[in-house]
Amino acid sequence: PLSLPSHPHTHMLRATPRRFARGLAFGRRPHVRPPPPPPPPSFVTQSGVPELSLFSVVGANMVVHAFWQDRRWQPFMHRHFVLSLESVRRRRWHTMITSAFSQLSPSHLLTNMVMLSFFGLSLPRRLGVPAFATLYLAGSVVSSSAWLAEQQTLRDRTSALRERAEIQAAGCVGASGAVAACVTGACILDPGRRVYLFFLVPIPAIGFAGLYVLSDFWGLLAAAHDPGGSAVAHSGHLGGALAGAAFVGLMRVAGRVR
Repeated sequence: PLSLPSHPHTHMLRATPRRFARGLAFGRRPHVRPPPPPPPPSFVTQSGVPELSLFSVVGANMVVHAFWQDRRWQPFMHRHFVLSLESVRRRRWHTMITSAFSQLSPSHLLTNMVMLSFFGLSLPRRLGVPAFATLYLAGSVVSSSAWLAEQQTLRDRTSALRERAEIQAAGCVGASGAVAACVTGACILDPGRRVYLFFLVPIPAIGFAGLYVLSDFWGLLAAAHDPGGSAVAHSGHLGGALAGAAFVGLMRVAGRVR
């Protein structure tokens, strides 16, 4: 207990002796707690989740390619991982996305994944992981829709039943449309980035995107004159490129680009 001289307000002081005793310690600095330590780096920073999301897409394409190499799985793969007018007529709508993870040959897989890794490495970090996934899937859907529209146009032009049946059953696989969306989106995000055409000629990224689109447009015109002359789905590439440009443009307008 604290002993105090008689004072009119002694009873008030005795009620809180500890607080009063602290007040008697003149010249002593009040105790100030140190600020809390900064929080540790987030899980995203530590683990590189944005980059992992890109490599997850690459891994998914590799897994699907591995299933294509097993003959036991090929009937299932043809039914659920190949896009065609017939598959859409049978309401297998999922093939508009699953076909964008299918590459039958190792060279096709390697080309698409190298392009995706080179141009898409910065996309998950700048757009965010959900937006990057949306970009890839949107490119898949739009490119599939463009190719289906081309096939339907070719089918309507011919009156021969055999040709119509062949066009109806013709299938399309490959991540090229989704990759085109990522390539175009990356070039719009960083138009001045230096890209080496054929690994030799340096050009700005936006120029590469223009050449990329022009080459597919030229291929589409050539295919219109010779429908059976090319196995490349140029319409799907153009649809994917358009989807990528539109998506990234909307993200810029909304201020969602980092």
